[in-house]
Amino acid sequence: MNQNPIFKQIDKTTLWALTVGLIVATIFSVTIIISYQYYKKIKIQQLQSELSLVTDNIRKIMSNSNLAAFSVGLTVDPNQDTIRNFEYVAKEIMNQHPYLYGVQILRKGEIQYVYPYDIHKSVIGYDILQNPATKIEAEIAINNKKIYYAGPLDFRQEGRGIIGRLPIFHEGEFWGFSAVLIRMDDFLKATGIQNSETNDINFIFSKVNPNTGVEEFFTASHTDEDIFLEYTFEESGWRISAFYKQDSFIYILLTVIVLLTLFSSVGSALYTYQLLRKPQILESQLSQKTKEIEEKNEYLTSMVEAIPDLIFIYDKDAKYLDFHAYQNNLLFYKPKDFIGKSTFQLFEKSFAQDVFNAIQEALNTSKIIQNSYYLDFKEGRKYFESRYKAINSEKVLAVVREVTESKLSAQKLEKSEQKYRNLVSQASDAIFLADEKGKLLELNQKGMELTAIPLDHIEEIKLSDIIEFDSDKSQSFIDKINEEGHFLEEVALISLDNKIIPVEINCKKTSEKQIHGIIRDISARNNFIKSIRKQNEKLKEIAWVQSHEVRAPLARLLGLLDFLEKYDSINQAEKLKIINSIRDSALELDVIIRDVVKRTELAEIITPKNEYI
Repeated sequence: MNQNPIFKQIDKTTLWALTVGLIVATIFSVTIIISYQYYKKIKIQQLQSELSLVTDNIRKIMSNSNLAAFSVGLTVDPNQDTIRNFEYVAKEIMNQHPYLYGVQILRKGEIQYVYPYDIHKSVIGYDILQNPATKIEAEIAINNKKIYYAGPLDFRQEGRGIIGRLPIFHEGEFWGFSAVLIRMDDFLKATGIQNSETNDINFIFSKVNPNTGVEEFFTASHTDEDIFLEYTFEESGWRISAFYKQDSFIYILLTVIVLLTLFSSVGSALYTYQLLRKPQILESQLSQKTKEIEEKNEYLTSMVEAIPDLIFIYDKDAKYLDFHAYQNNLLFYKPKDFIGKSTFQLFEKSFAQDVFNAIQEALNTSKIIQNSYYLDFKEGRKYFESRYKAINSEKVLAVVREVTESKLSAQKLEKSEQKYRNLVSQASDAIFLADEKGKLLELNQKGMELTAIPLDHIEEIKLSDIIEFDSDKSQSFIDKINEEGHFLEEVALISLDNKIIPVEINCKKTSEKQIHGIIRDISARNNFIKSIRKQNEKLKEIAWVQSHEVRAPLARLLGLLDFLEKYDSINQAEKLKIINSIRDSALELDVIIRDVVKRTELAEIITPKNEYI
């Protein structure tokens, strides 16, 4: 019997949900274990710090006590078997080391000198080598021929403490001891065992009794904590144990975390169950995201491959570590010839120094440093622009772009601009540039000659100061330019030397909201136009003559000729009369034509030298 597909889907979803819940529980459990181990590591580090502080204090006390015992021992004169200046030296030592309880000198094992006397006089004559309780540790110092700290033990005078005994030898034979005494309370206080800054850290101070072989405790005797450290001093057999007193808050916190783990696992399982109920949506979203990621990767890959730049990695000494080249023909050297070498090994000193300075500035300032340079390749000179950016304190990334074409274009543009400036400066018209309010910014040579404006006063003059508009105009030409964007009219120019010159001004407003224009002197053109007008008047007069005086005799001639053609029967006298009339009309016409020719010669146009047409 086939199982219902719905139940198959539910079983699969439930299985996945349980798996996710188990994984989350595992992750949280591992996290808890790792966190506790980290917590334990931190506490051990704190214990190590506190224990190091205590052991350092103990070693400092022991070092100072060793020096004190040695200083006391210097009062012994073994040759004379006498003690010199003991009282003075002992007093100075006690003043310098206030934690000391007293100092002693022992002949063999017998205590003969003590300080302070009032406190320790009761032990004078006591022989430590005769007492089994003190003999073993005294013999350890003798056998090792170096200072050994006995105790803690009970002092015969009073109290409890430790004794550091320095054996004194003369000509290879044991002479006695110089000893320093430290009370237990003062010792614990000076070492910091009793006054730790961390209240959760406690110390155990113990020692194996050489007489009994049993460990004796001089502070807390034991602990059940699992976080502890210990240190043993070979000079005395002391053992310092530091342990961390576990706070009940930790267990509460662990309980809370376990509960959170449980809830998170259940919640993750439920959330997974809900998500897996919509597999088609998730698959569609996954497919879409995958496609977007692939497209983005393709885009980024194409973009990186298309970057037409060189990339170099330098160290702080300007040595080439790595590179990327879009085109190998942009490399001055082959990779095998420059990788691992410094710029000082490959290029001339000035160029290498520029690269080195840019690298150092990038490392010191963490800014992008720009540098431009050129290299002479076999095929010609190439120009480059580089940007340096520090990767870290040791390496610098340089992106280098070839700018040969743009550099040459800029040079060509500069030459073109210079040519344009020369043309403007040599132009026969005044050329100007002003701001939107009409204040002059630039003026060519012809403009300065026409307006009489000195070069150093150009920016002090406005167009309204030198251009005069007709009085019937309701707005200035500056307002008109700003409104319409252009202006072309004949106006009067008033130069700074008070000359009034008729000019034609043609200007327009640029995209930068500036006024660019040309001023042309039209004095000669106006004079030429006046002469043309006079000539036109004379030509009109000639035309009137032609249209009136010439037409009358010409009409008579045409009429007489027409009469002769139509009437052949006229007599000889009438013909003679008509011929005489034709002759008179022709003579009259000749006189008129001569007069027209004369007038035309008088109206001949003479063009001025400075004509403008």
